[in-house]
Amino acid sequence: PPPATSSRVSHTHKPTYFPAENLTEYKWPPDDTGEYYMLQEQVSEYLGVTSFKRKYPDLERRDLSHKEKLYLREQNVITETQCTLGLTALRSDEVIDLMMKEYPVKHAEYSVILQERERQRITKEYSQMQQQNPQKVEASKVPEYIKKAAKKAAEFNSNFNRERMEERRAYFDLQTHIIQVPQGRYKVLPPERTRTGPYPVALIPGQFQEYYKGYSPNELRYLPLNTALYEPPLDPELPALDSDGDSDDGEDGKEDGKKNKGSSDSSSGNTSEGDSQDSGIQSKVKSKDATPRSVQHKSVPGYKPKVIPNAICGICQKGKEANRKGKPEALIHCSQCQNSGHPSCLDMSVELVSQIKMYPWQCMECKTCTVCEQPHHEEEMMFCDKCDRGFHTFCVGMDSIPLGDTFSLFLMENEK
Repeated sequence: PPPATSSRVSHTHKPTYFPAENLTEYKWPPDDTGEYYMLQEQVSEYLGVTSFKRKYPDLERRDLSHKEKLYLREQNVITETQCTLGLTALRSDEVIDLMMKEYPVKHAEYSVILQERERQRITKEYSQMQQQNPQKVEASKVPEYIKKAAKKAAEFNSNFNRERMEERRAYFDLQTHIIQVPQGRYKVLPPERTRTGPYPVALIPGQFQEYYKGYSPNELRYLPLNTALYEPPLDPELPALDSDGDSDDGEDGKEDGKKNKGSSDSSSGNTSEGDSQDSGIQSKVKSKDATPRSVQHKSVPGYKPKVIPNAICGICQKGKEANRKGKPEALIHCSQCQNSGHPSCLDMSVELVSQIKMYPWQCMECKTCTVCEQPHHEEEMMFCDKCDRGFHTFCVGMDSIPLGDTFSLFLMENEK
């Protein structure tokens, strides 16, 4: 007999077609706090992926609860048999992103279905609204209704434009973070001031450009930082640094201190003594910065000095009954603080005392520059021998403190 041959039957598994109409997106919970999900079983069958969980393990997924299965059963999304099986929910936004990146054809097909569903929903809502309002508009009243609608639109536009001009003149753009204001509210420069020239900016160092900033000689002394002649200007609101030594010694040796400052070398220049002495007064007169900015240091007609009863001299610790020589002498008082002193204890002449009683005099601790009104840079401050006003050397256009007697600008103006 012929040998028995085993017949082999080839069974090829063809994936079933899952139309895009059956792919359902639902909201759970159905209230306002819910999010949109898709069933993993439907997504894998629609995309033709057998082991969807193994291929895309990073997608957020969760198991369906019993209430959720009953809800889908009522919506005819799943069958009664599927309710007894374990179903998995995927976030719909992640599924849509996956289809856009890896399955564009499937995504285009599903987008058409979504548009059709939205069109059907709008049509259904419109038909329900027509059923609720069965009244029909008469053809003769249509022009009247059109006029009423146009009048309402005109009133709305009028009120809206009025609010824009009166209540909402400006608004904040959330995209550009710019406050938009009506044109013409701010001053606009003429076109010739903003027109760009042939050389607006230098492309290489040293190239000519039309825009530049000019600096005054006083400003150039602070620049550049590596070769600056002056330190950065201090804030006038900051207190002055305390000087070395006790305050009693400073008050007692005021005249000596002025002479020492005059004979000390300046750190910002190397000019000779003769040149400094000859050009000292002339520089102060010709300097533009020498004009006082305040009337605080000017001599005021009828000015009365401050009176402090029972004041004590800060040097000899005695009152007006007796100075350190045992003779009665009136005290002078600082206009800024409570310091007082005998003129003889401060080595002040009678002429100097008569001058300081004509303006708000300041003691050594409170002394400020007459020009800039700042107490800083004490080492660069010089004092008038006739009125005891203080001046910074750089405020009056001088490089160093000159030798010899110094005179205030106020006294020079009075002599004229």
